[in-house]
Amino acid sequence: MDRVMAIVKKYDLIFLEDTCDALGSTWDGKPLGSFGDISTCSFFPAHHMTMGEGGFVAVNSAKKRMALASLRDWGRACYCNSAKPGNVTEGTACGCRFGAWFKDQPDIIFDHRYVFEEIGYNLKPTEMQAAIGLKQLDKLEFMHSRRKENFTKMLNIFKKYEQYFYLPYALDKADTSWFGFLLTIKDGAPFVKNNLVDHMEASKIQTRSYFTGNALFHPAYSDLPIFSQYTDPANMFPVATKTTSDTFFLGVYPGITDEQINYIERVVDKFFDNL
Repeated sequence: MDRVMAIVKKYDLIFLEDTCDALGSTWDGKPLGSFGDISTCSFFPAHHMTMGEGGFVAVNSAKKRMALASLRDWGRACYCNSAKPGNVTEGTACGCRFGAWFKDQPDIIFDHRYVFEEIGYNLKPTEMQAAIGLKQLDKLEFMHSRRKENFTKMLNIFKKYEQYFYLPYALDKADTSWFGFLLTIKDGAPFVKNNLVDHMEASKIQTRSYFTGNALFHPAYSDLPIFSQYTDPANMFPVATKTTSDTFFLGVYPGITDEQINYIERVVDKFFDNL
């Protein structure tokens, strides 16, 4: 984050900070998600907390909040009840909901709450999602601590085989609430990723590929004219290619038990005993 923020400052950039998988992590004591002009976080079921789906957007100014609230609510113009969104009786301080809001139609009086200034979306969470989220907030510190504990346990399992892996670690200024346990197979290992992944999956231990990897391998991006200059993406972006072919995740979610961790260790040991 020091390197990123130095670039942001040098070029006076607008920084959009995606903290999708990083809720609860800090850099030099500052929470991730608080560096950007706008930051996002996901509430997908596999992430640090969940509301079933969705997420949040955090901003550093009231003006940005108003713009995003409009995009969230179909592009509607009204923002004066932002203190209590959806409440039509309180917080509507402007006193001029009903007026001639259409530039070319001065004779039409219309409710400003239903004037559309942008092409927006319907991205509001439901009451049920909000209830789930509030309970998740109560458990958040516990879930962060459990993720860190499970990460350390997974690290102890794979340290025995460190000659075969690039193991994940945190930098000195980072306090990480780990999303998952990320493994990358080193070049020259006597096995390939799918050997280990297939062994784990056959033992009912789920894995996940490193998301996206080299984006230019994916049809959605390889077919875009803007990327036609990258004629050899595998060799032009060797690190991204390495993560595509040799990297995968194991879970560290808070519900993993010691019994399950011990089972994972036995399965991993069996794989290496049979090499």
